[in-house]
Formats: sequence, C-alpha cells, structure tokens
Amino acid sequence: MIQPRIAVAARKGGVGKTTVACGLASVLANLGKRVLVVDLDPQSNAGYLLGTDPTAPGTAELLSGNSPTPLEAGLGLYVLPGGPDLTGHNIQALDPEDLADAVAPLDYDVLIFDCPPGVEYLERLALVAANVALVCTDAHPLAVMGAGRVLSELKLRQQKGRKGASRWALVLSKIDLRRSMDQALDKQLALTYPSIERLIVHQDSALAWAGAERMPLMQYEPTSKGAKDLQAIAHWVSNG
Repeated sequence: MIQPRIAVAARKGGVGKTTVACGLASVLANLGKRVLVVDLDPQSNAGYLLGTDPTAPGTAELLSGNSPTPLEAGLGLYVLPGGPDLTGHNIQALDPEDLADAVAPLDYDVLIFDCPPGVEYLERLALVAANVALVCTDAHPLAVMGAGRVLSELKLRQQKGRKGASRWALVLSKIDLRRSMDQALDKQLALTYPSIERLIVHQDSALAWAGAERMPLMQYEPTSKGAKDLQAIAHWVSNG
C-alpha cells in the first residue's frame, strides 16, 4: 500500500484545520498506524494541541538538512513541531520539492502535513509532498474563497503533471446544522465543485476540549461525534 501523505490546508485561519489534522492523526494511530504530524505552522499549534513541546526542534530543522527527533504524543503518534524558524530566509528559498525529499526516508505509515494559514510557500511544500489533500472550510465566505484558491492550485499542478497530491476532498468543519449558513454550505459547494468529495466534521465540544487539555482526541473522547466524523475521513483517505 502506498504511504498516505496528507496535506491539511485551508489558506484562511480559524477554520479548524489543525483540529482536523491532529484529530485525524489520533484516529489513524488508534487504528494501529505509525503516524507523524509535520507541523508547518510558525505558530506550532499542532505540537501544542498534541501535548508535546511546541518549541522543540522540528520541521524547520528537518528542512534545514538536520535530523530532529519527532516527539511522541501517544502510542504510534508523533509530531515534528513548527515554530517561527519556518519564516526564515533559508526556508523561504527552498525548492517546492524539498519537503518531499526530506520526508522520503522517514519510517512512518502515515504522514500528515498541517499547513499554516496564509503562508503560501509553506503550504506549497506540503501540497507537493502530499499524495492526498484535505482542504478545510467553514461557512464563512472568506474561508470558502481560501479553500477555492487551494483547490485551484491543486488542479493546476495536476494539469501540468507536476509533483503533488493526486486526489483531494473538501472538509466542511465546525458544522452545526441549526445555523442557516451551515445548512447552505454543502449545497453551495456541491454546485461549485460537483466532482469533489465533501466530508463533514460537525461542531463538537470534544474536539475543542481535547485540544484545550492537550490530549490526542482518541485518548480524550473516542466515542464523540467529532471522532466518528474523523474516522469517516480516515476511511476515505485509506480507501480512495
């Protein structure tokens, strides 16, 4: 089986991207996979949410040619923290394929790249290194626009035969069907992107509290609605 390398991207902040990345990592680790979360966010939120040291050497060091030790967040679950060094000139000057080259020797069943909001050169590293992309949006118009820009880049790279994700899905996050905007979002995206799979993560306090408690989701509340939604996403990733 080809190693899933999953980029979780959004372009806009605040849409639940890191929650999805960390929750999905916890679900896959709970299925017996060895999972590495590669945090590309200068804020290093993935390392924090998973209960590790977000200031430890991580993705920036990997991209600089070093061999940082991934931090263990749980059984089978590891993370390379992000951090402000990802904004350095040496990282900005990298070739888009350098992350793909850096992770190639890493011995994990699944890699998950947590992309930053609005930092396109870091996001591009992940989209090129990935073979699957999950593009997150909520019902906010700016989030939908940001997701559209990521989808356009993915499609353009595929049309040009460039290295990168070969399949992708939209992840509708923080969905509460009591809200009219959330009710309309799925229909809107179905009309705009009829050929793209749409996966839903409902609004669930367990997702927020797992992060607040700095605990992997499947350790915090494995039977929650959010966990079930992410299990469906894991199934889509693994069976595409």
